[in-house]
Amino acid sequence: MSKFILFLFAYIPIYIIAALKTIDPTFVNCIGYFIGFKKLLSNNIQPFLLIILSISLVCYFKAYERSALKATGTPVFKIKSITSQNKEYITYLGTYILPFIALETKTIFDVLAYIFLFLTMGFIYARTNLIYTNPMLLFFDYEIFEVIDSDNDKLICISKHKLNSGDEPIGVNLGEKTFLIAKWRKEN
Repeated sequence: MSKFILFLFAYIPIYIIAALKTIDPTFVNCIGYFIGFKKLLSNNIQPFLLIILSISLVCYFKAYERSALKATGTPVFKIKSITSQNKEYITYLGTYILPFIALETKTIFDVLAYIFLFLTMGFIYARTNLIYTNPMLLFFDYEIFEVIDSDNDKLICISKHKLNSGDEPIGVNLGEKTFLIAKWRKEN
């Protein structure tokens, strides 16, 4: 799993909001008959694709999580110091969710503008530590920690369990010094 997938995963709430705000609620024609699934789908292609994207990302994450949490072997590093990064979720709400409540996609230019905005945010997300603002990880009961290891390297650890100084985690490297922690040995 790359930071790009984590970026897409982080914005599932926005995909759902966009789908709900752009759905065409017309299910019956002017004489009260159901318009049919084909017409319903053609009227709602964008919301349908956003819902499919959201479901696909959750399924991919759960499959990856299942295999990653079976990691075995020797510890990848020893934790020298650790700081929880869960406080960043308020930043996500104010910066990303609230502006999208006013989402308008009346023209193709609106859609292109949002695609450009998402690509820009994805680039910034991949180049920085904005992984800290991924509310979907919190939804799946993960905590994010900034760790300094015994070599004084700064790492990001994503774990379902509380980590402490002296722990020696075993996990999967997601790239760019980011680890999904499966288990760990505590210092004795």
